[in-house]
Amino acid sequence: MENNIPRGAGKIKITFFIPTLGMGGVERFFINLINNIDREKFEPSLLLGDKEGIFISEVPEGIKVLNLNVSHVRDSIPKLVKYFREEKPDVFIAFYLHANLVSIISKILSGAKTKIIISERTTLSRLSKYSVYRASNKLTSRFLFPLLVKIFYPRADKIICVSKGVADDLEKIIGSPKKLKVIYNYFDFEKIIELAKEKIDYPRSYLNDSPIICAVGRLVKDKDYPTLLNAFSLVLKKTKSRLIIIGEGRDREKLEALARQLNISDSVYFTGLQKNPYKFMAKADIFVLSSGIEGFPNVIIEAMACGVPVVSTDCKSGPNEIIENGKNGLLVPVGDRNALAEAILKLLADRELRAKFSREGKKALQRFSLEKTIKEYENIFREVLE
Repeated sequence: MENNIPRGAGKIKITFFIPTLGMGGVERFFINLINNIDREKFEPSLLLGDKEGIFISEVPEGIKVLNLNVSHVRDSIPKLVKYFREEKPDVFIAFYLHANLVSIISKILSGAKTKIIISERTTLSRLSKYSVYRASNKLTSRFLFPLLVKIFYPRADKIICVSKGVADDLEKIIGSPKKLKVIYNYFDFEKIIELAKEKIDYPRSYLNDSPIICAVGRLVKDKDYPTLLNAFSLVLKKTKSRLIIIGEGRDREKLEALARQLNISDSVYFTGLQKNPYKFMAKADIFVLSSGIEGFPNVIIEAMACGVPVVSTDCKSGPNEIIENGKNGLLVPVGDRNALAEAILKLLADRELRAKFSREGKKALQRFSLEKTIKEYENIFREVLE
């Protein structure tokens, strides 16, 4: 995979930088972007902080891959400085807060003429509340990161925001509205629908007649699974159902312990990472997003593509740009287990409403086409060079 490929005449040399290719919505989008960029006009390379993750095998043939081999992205600055000086890409695009910051700093230190694009995918003003860092490092997320963002983000040539909510939030921190560009994630709906048809190999108890509630995402604080588990315990008091949670993360043991504490373990399934979550999603009666913070929740779109009605928290950005409450899904307040349980029970009890949300959800997908998003990214790559 790590091969030397001569640069094509006239092509724009572009480097994509991400810490790893582990399971996540950002990583899935990242792989789709690289797989679909016009190789006649662009020469893409892939730069990883650490060459690991479930999506490594999906890097397309002919893409030059470089592994910085660092345990933390902040340690990559010396290697990035060297990379800018030696490789001299025309455009360099980074994903995730840490990668964004070290990319801008390294480019400045290198003195390179490379154009820097960063991708912001969360509402930074709420980072400290839903920080995944240890308590000893909360001051970092509350004070240091906002300061670094305010100093360095304006030095980027363009900042792609994954939703209007993210862009509005970031503008309040850094100003520079002309540098902000909202580009929604795109989705390969044909592929999602095809993968959703696969059979699932799972315990017989999962395949019984009780309704299935599905959630997908990293098992971390910002996804607020405790609220979902508490809401589900209220649902079980009214009706039989099962909750399947697809994903992995540092909070798994805590969440499994909470399920035991709530006496709902027999009805909750933690599947861990699943390369094809769609085959699970498609079998669900309801999809639930309980997040306290999001940039743009890909899983809502993916659930709609699978024809599954959605209940989501109305967190600061993302869900309300997809869901019209009561028309194609339900929105509930963040952290409100009672409201979340009521919304789930409402959908479970109303087959016609579920069918309506399924139909209207599919109609909402037209804004997130593959062709539209790829074209917008390619236009940004050209624009920064002009």
